[in-house]
Amino acid sequence: MNLYQKIVEVRKVAEGFTKDGSSYGYTYVTGNQVLSKIKDKMNELNLLLFPSTKTGEHHTHAYKTAKGKDVLDFVVKGEMSYTWINGDEPSEREVISWAYYGQQDDISKAFGSALTYSERYFLLKCLGLPTDEDDPDAKKDGPKGSAPNASQSSYNRPNNQSTQTTSQPPQPASNASAIPEKVSEPQLKMIGRLKNERKITDDDYRELLNAKFSLNSTKDLTKKQASEFIKYLQESA
Repeated sequence: MNLYQKIVEVRKVAEGFTKDGSSYGYTYVTGNQVLSKIKDKMNELNLLLFPSTKTGEHHTHAYKTAKGKDVLDFVVKGEMSYTWINGDEPSEREVISWAYYGQQDDISKAFGSALTYSERYFLLKCLGLPTDEDDPDAKKDGPKGSAPNASQSSYNRPNNQSTQTTSQPPQPASNASAIPEKVSEPQLKMIGRLKNERKITDDDYRELLNAKFSLNSTKDLTKKQASEFIKYLQESA
């Protein structure tokens, strides 16, 4: 069995997850659960996966919390790679470029957090596991291939936040562009301020953005999504 056939066999067992992690009012599948699912199969197939990091960079980030407390965090980032190796034929390997980012109040914890988050998403993406809509491994009950809607969402909001689903009638066609307006600069600044005030780490922030909108960057939000996100951050204090 060649390297790629072995990876396919590992992908076959990487399913049936339950959400065993939680942060800022939503739940998700942790990297440890993904690893535990595939470890035995990798051992059986003599398949190895090695991470490798390059010397990255770091800086400090000082800010005040909502209560006025001064906080100093460390932010780390850098390039890395993961290498799949066929243990039966060590020369057969596949190197995949990746990256890591982390923020914590201790530089060692920031680096460890970055590697943990990076590993989780590498496995999810490399093995083609579901990462769409409301959380990285949401299982939808709707018809196969149908787009999830608010009622199908497995996103767990805090108890003090209500959930409303409003059906919008089809809008008549017009000459105006149907492309939603992008997030505005004031909205970006507001989101950044709320993130700092709530002391949300970069890792948790990316988890939250992916869970709520399936996006990796705040700049990809629409104006409407940005308003919803600001309201959520304000109510989750």
